[in-house]
Amino acid sequence: MPFLLPAAASAVSAAAPAAAAAGASAAASAGIGATLTSIAGNVLMNVAISAAMSIFQPQVGVAGRTFEWTLDPDGPIPFAAGRIGVPGSAVYRKTFGPDLMYYGIPSVLSGAGPIDGFEGFMADDETVTFDGSGKAVSSQYAGELWYKTKLGTQPDTAITSPTGLKNGATLPGWTSAHRLSGLASYMIVMGENSKGTAFPTGEIKPIITFRGLKVYDPRKDSTYPGGSGAHRLADPATWTYSANPILWALKWTLGLWAGPNGKGAPQVDYQVGGIGAKLSGIDIPAFVAAANVADANGWTCAAYPTTDDDKHQVLTGFLQAGGAIYAQRAGKISCIQRAAPRTSIVTISAYDTAGPLEIDTAASRIDRINTLRPRFWSEPHRWQMTALDQEVTAQAYRDEDGGIRPSGIDYPYVTNARQAGQLAALQIANTREGIAGVIPLKPHLQRIRPGDAFTITEAGFVLNGLKCLCLNTDYDPATGVVRVSFVSETDAKYPFALGQNPTPPTPQVLTPVDPRYVSPPAIGDWTLAAETLVENGSSIPIIAFTGACENATAESVIFEFRPVDDPPRLWAGAGVEGPAVERKEVGGPITQGTAYEGAVSYRRGNNVSDRLVLGPVTVGSYAVSPGPAARRLVSQSIDYPFTSDGASITIASAFTGVVEGSGETVSFPTGLVTGLANSTQYGVFWKAGVGYEAEAYPATTRMTTGSWVFVGWQATSDGAGGYPITPPPPPGWGGAGNTPASQNDI
Repeated sequence: MPFLLPAAASAVSAAAPAAAAAGASAAASAGIGATLTSIAGNVLMNVAISAAMSIFQPQVGVAGRTFEWTLDPDGPIPFAAGRIGVPGSAVYRKTFGPDLMYYGIPSVLSGAGPIDGFEGFMADDETVTFDGSGKAVSSQYAGELWYKTKLGTQPDTAITSPTGLKNGATLPGWTSAHRLSGLASYMIVMGENSKGTAFPTGEIKPIITFRGLKVYDPRKDSTYPGGSGAHRLADPATWTYSANPILWALKWTLGLWAGPNGKGAPQVDYQVGGIGAKLSGIDIPAFVAAANVADANGWTCAAYPTTDDDKHQVLTGFLQAGGAIYAQRAGKISCIQRAAPRTSIVTISAYDTAGPLEIDTAASRIDRINTLRPRFWSEPHRWQMTALDQEVTAQAYRDEDGGIRPSGIDYPYVTNARQAGQLAALQIANTREGIAGVIPLKPHLQRIRPGDAFTITEAGFVLNGLKCLCLNTDYDPATGVVRVSFVSETDAKYPFALGQNPTPPTPQVLTPVDPRYVSPPAIGDWTLAAETLVENGSSIPIIAFTGACENATAESVIFEFRPVDDPPRLWAGAGVEGPAVERKEVGGPITQGTAYEGAVSYRRGNNVSDRLVLGPVTVGSYAVSPGPAARRLVSQSIDYPFTSDGASITIASAFTGVVEGSGETVSFPTGLVTGLANSTQYGVFWKAGVGYEAEAYPATTRMTTGSWVFVGWQATSDGAGGYPITPPPPPGWGGAGNTPASQNDI
């Protein structure tokens, strides 16, 4: 009985043989201009941030995901990635044989072959098995259905009619010239019986399950740094099957090729699909790193893109299946994996920045969601897009948002329900990252690239302690400044999304900081010790501050001290130094045998930090060696010839004085002693031919040198009008504070 053709079949069959004969050569004309246009433009900072913090849905086609054969022989070429089940694209069909009882249909499953292998055949949802000749031996179609396959090697011979048909019938119009080189294909022949009952519904609805195209894996290429194995990019015969979604993203980026010379090697013969970028234009290490993460997570892909699909969208579809996003790195096509924690490669402080930061302190309520209902390509549902049985959500997020904020998302290149759920959980967590922005950095941080993590460490800064993920960089060659777009990176979202921790992470948030606040010294930054200085045989007790200023924004370091007492005394100034100071000694105002506390604080502008209180420590005793004493005055014409500020002592008026013992009258001129320390007690001395000099209390060097005349004691101020505590006199000497020593003081 003649086999009844579907109404559309006659129109298809007329043009089909020419299309089939063209094979891979016709496919080579598939244009890539649109793809180059879509990926060549510079990715703006806000686009990179938006892609990282919002739900991104690749806009890929659904060609091939249908129960029916594609009836257009001039239609797009499909490419099989991973393990898939599809009916393919019919390229010819015709009835033939005795009484036109046979109906033959050659169909293409994938371009850029060969595929790895065939697994199963279903007709009208019923599994069918075949014997060595290709005849069905099971199901309702046993003995009435034939099936033959071709892997699509380059080159390949034409698929031939099955043997065993009545009268040796063969499909007319389909000859050895109809080679499908580089096109994985199959042919079915349906044989109707005399009663017309073999195929009661007419043309069957087949689903062929097979393992798709082979891929190049740099990790298995011993010529690639860190690789090991026989894979070679220029030799497709060394490639192996893989369903790793990132390796497929790399394959798509390299392009799919066909021809007798390269046999699928990139940049040889004809490009039939994919982007077609050269190896030098691809950030291979980024793809390798993301592929390792996909393997560690057990993630795979199954995809059936065609030459009609937007090539950039197909690339993002593969990246989506592997938990990665598209990026550009130094002008190269790259990706950023967002499926595993990463180590921060550098810490950034205020010294590293080259201008003000631009930050967004909260995830957009439009983009932020707490519930997703993902769909994936489900084999149990006849390879159709199917929603998960349950929503992916977190009650903590619902409570925070005051209710459900749902959205749908498709994973068109994912066939595993668990993987779809994990990716959806990651997507939810990514939309809730609370901080994003742009930070300008100095030239030495040009090494930060998309996909790198860095940590901001700046005490008192709102972003202090924030771990960030670099999404994009914009380098200014004129200044050397690199502007880094970033988003906060919460490591705890990964174990949550992968089912290792049921508690969703709390996103990082900004802690408001008073701009007047100055971070104080941390415990351990400074120490206080009681020490003894020995000069010219004399022992002088002091207290010494030792440490370093770790506050990068501090403009000066303030040192203070006070004797331990109850109630506590007011703090006395010991000096103000620059932020590079590492040691500060306090000797003059120190009382021997007394316990002291010290304090260190930082100043920025007019703002001062809290004190770091140190000690207490107990100082020792003075010991002054005997020697020729400096000459002292028993009287002078002006009792108070000194004035002082924070760094100098001025002898404002000329005066005379009588030297003890000799009765000599000495005329003292006006003078100025500079370069002195704040809040320090000085002995003022004069020598003929030298002039005035000052020595910090107790001034043992000049006190024991008879060529000097001791004029008196004078303290410098703290710069704000305050003076240190009056010290006791050293043994045998009088005078203190800002009153000159005289014989009456002894």
